[in-house]
Amino acid sequence: MKNLQKKRETAALFHIWSNRTLSRGQIADILNLKPPTVSALVSDLIKSGRVVEGKYADSSGGRRAKLLEMVPFWGWIIGLEFSSRGIISCVADMNGDLYNVVNTPISMQWDKERILQNLRDAIRRQIQYAHRRSGSSIFRIGVATSGLVDETSGVSINFPRLEDWKDIPLRKILEQDFQVRTIVENRITAVTYAENLFGAKKDTRDALIFQLGPGLGMGMILGGHVRRGTKWSVGEFGHIAVTENGPLCYCGKRGCLESVASDFALVAQALQAIREGVNTRIPEFVESDGEITAEAICKAAEDGDRLAHGMIERVGHFIATGVANLLNVLGPEVIMFSGTMVESSDVLLDCIRRNLRVHTLEYIEKNVQVTRATFGANSGIQGAVTIALQDFFSCTE
Repeated sequence: MKNLQKKRETAALFHIWSNRTLSRGQIADILNLKPPTVSALVSDLIKSGRVVEGKYADSSGGRRAKLLEMVPFWGWIIGLEFSSRGIISCVADMNGDLYNVVNTPISMQWDKERILQNLRDAIRRQIQYAHRRSGSSIFRIGVATSGLVDETSGVSINFPRLEDWKDIPLRKILEQDFQVRTIVENRITAVTYAENLFGAKKDTRDALIFQLGPGLGMGMILGGHVRRGTKWSVGEFGHIAVTENGPLCYCGKRGCLESVASDFALVAQALQAIREGVNTRIPEFVESDGEITAEAICKAAEDGDRLAHGMIERVGHFIATGVANLLNVLGPEVIMFSGTMVESSDVLLDCIRRNLRVHTLEYIEKNVQVTRATFGANSGIQGAVTIALQDFFSCTE
C-alpha cells in the first residue's frame, strides 16, 4: 500500500511540476483516480509542504477550480553545464527556476584532474549558496556536458578538443564526493528535454533543436518525445560530411560540418585572414578582452564588412545544407537554433533561412517554423536542471 501511495505522490508531483499548475480534476483525469483518492493524495502533499493550493483557474462558465502548484523551496537542485563556454553552475528551486548562475572559464590546455577539481569547486559554491538561502536538502545534481555521454552509466566518453578527457565516470565521481544522486547527460539532449517540457514550442510533436557554437549538435523531439540513441546520445550534427577533402576535424575525419561551419572554425578563418593582411573591421567589434569571437564576426557582417559577410554566407550555406537534408528526411513542424553564433545577432539565422529555401523541398520548407530556442545563453544550464528534476520527480524508490 505504501508503494502505491508513493507512486501516486511521485506521479502527481511530476505532473504538477511539468505543467506548473493543475487542478484536482486534472490530476484525477491524468492518473485515472477517483475524487476521494485525489483529495487524500492532495491533502498529504499539502501537509508535507511540497504543494500549495490557492490560485483559481480561468473561468470556463462554471465554478472555477483551485490550482495546485509546487512550493519552490522545499528542496534544491544543483545544475552544472560543462562546455566550451566554461563551467556554468547554478542552484534551482523545485520549479526549476535558476539562482546564482556563475560562469567559470576553463582552458583546453588543462588536464582532466584540474577540470574535475573546478567542477567540484563549482558544486561546492552552489551548495553553500543553497544552504545560506535555506536549510532544505539538495536532491539532485544535474550535469549537461559537451561530447558523447553514456547516460545509463553516467560516463562522459569524450569532450571536443580536450585530449585528456576520455571515459570519465563523472556520475560516480560526483556521487562519491557529494553523496547526492547525479544525472549526467549530453548538453544538447538536456537542452532538448528543457524545450520539450517548458519551451515556447513545448506542444510541438516533432521538432529539431540545433546548437550552433564551437561544436554543432542537434536534439530531436519526435512524436512528442525526446529521441535518444540506444547507448548514448544521438545528435552529432557537426560530423555530417559536407565537403570532400576538407579540413581535418578533431574526430579524425575530413570535411565534417564542424570543421568548416562551427564557431571555432569561423573564428579560426577570421584569424587566418587577419594574419594574411586581409582588410577587415572585425577587430573593431571585439569585447574588451580583445579576442575575436563569432559574435564580433556577426556584428561586423551586419555592419557591412565584406570579409565577415562572406564568411557568414559560406557558413550559413554549409549549415543550411546539413539542416535541409534532415528536414527533407524528418519533416518536423519546428526547427530551433541556439548557441553563440545566433544569440546576439540575426545575420547568420537570416542566411540559414535563405539557404533553406533553396535546399529544402518546397512543401516541407513552407510548413516548418524556423525560430530561436527558448532559453538563450541559459539553454545548457536550464537543461541540466531539467534532467535532474525530471529524474527526481520520476523516481519511485
